[in-house]
Amino acid sequence: MSHHHEKPPQTKAAKYITAGIIILTVIMFIVAFHPFGTIITTPFPEDEVVIAVSMPFEGEMAEFGVEYMRGIELAVEDINEEGGIRGVPVRVEYYNNKGNVTLAKAQFKEIKERGIPVVIGALTSTVTLALAPYAESYEIVLISPAATSASLSAYGNYVYRTVSSDIYLGAGMAKIIGGRNETQNVMLISLDTSYGKSLKAAFLNEANTSYPDMHIVSSITVPDSDTVNTTEIITAMKNTDPQSVLMIVNPSQCIEIMLAAEKEGLDPTWFGSDMVTNRQVPLEVGEYSEGLIGFSQARRISDPSYQDHYEETFGEEMMTRDSIYGYDTMIVVSQAIEHSGYTADGIREGLDLIRHVGLTGTIVFDEKGDAYLSYDVMRLQNGKWVDLPWSEVLTFEKKAAVISSAHGTSSH
Repeated sequence: MSHHHEKPPQTKAAKYITAGIIILTVIMFIVAFHPFGTIITTPFPEDEVVIAVSMPFEGEMAEFGVEYMRGIELAVEDINEEGGIRGVPVRVEYYNNKGNVTLAKAQFKEIKERGIPVVIGALTSTVTLALAPYAESYEIVLISPAATSASLSAYGNYVYRTVSSDIYLGAGMAKIIGGRNETQNVMLISLDTSYGKSLKAAFLNEANTSYPDMHIVSSITVPDSDTVNTTEIITAMKNTDPQSVLMIVNPSQCIEIMLAAEKEGLDPTWFGSDMVTNRQVPLEVGEYSEGLIGFSQARRISDPSYQDHYEETFGEEMMTRDSIYGYDTMIVVSQAIEHSGYTADGIREGLDLIRHVGLTGTIVFDEKGDAYLSYDVMRLQNGKWVDLPWSEVLTFEKKAAVISSAHGTSSH
């Protein structure tokens, strides 16, 4: 007699249970071994993942736009070499907004009609602020690698940025300038734009709160243009004799102001916002621009090989480092899509979960879509922008803290 027993036939219910267990096992396997441990339930592109970029490639800010584009291109190259996003290659659709608000809005509507759920841009705070309401209304993610206006924090749903708010950079400017001398006269020249107003307000708030002996002897507002009334500025400089001049202006305006001051034999210590930290200033102003101190978002590159890759790809030295923000922004967008899908809400979910260590440092977004604070200080030396050593930056800040505490205030 055999000890083998035949299995009883499975009932329909048993078959369904068995099938269900198999499917659940497969799902758990995918979740466990997918790089992000997530399953996308919304449709995902089969041929290509298209990401829109809105930047100026002509006009006053073209140099910066091209730099961000170069970083984005290098990121796309790296992403596609590693298999794309979920096996699908990435392609960027560039929109040249020329720094023009009307044109940028029209292009944004076109992006909506094409069904692209995410836009990297814009560059200036003015254009980005103009697009922000459209991003909220159209439910398209807008993520800027450059716009710093504090006003952008009001758009917390679909608007993000990989740079920190002017609130932090403006306060940093006050700390560095305030740390030079206990008592000094300072002249402030700022753009009549959201960017200029935001930085100016943050600078003045920190200066007035923490450094009462840093006297703002002249504050001149200039229009958003490629030219400036240097006669008014030079007259004010002669009348007030500032030890320090802070320029929150366009690159061409910075050049005009410094050339006019040199002609008149004026020699204050010059400071400039991130707008002036470009290659044109040392090229056109020359030796007189030596020593100009510039402030910017953090630009110390965590991976030295990036600079070699940049110079090999584009055939020229990397004079400014704006491209690293373009690179990191493209990477976090691709990771968000990889994690949560090619929809605006999916990308939002992915960005809210991002903890990315990139070329610019750690990128984490707060509840307003803002990246956490960081800034760098540079000086023009031998015609090139050189990072101030942290020891020197800290020396400025420590002196500023001593001055601040001596007046019973607290520097943040």
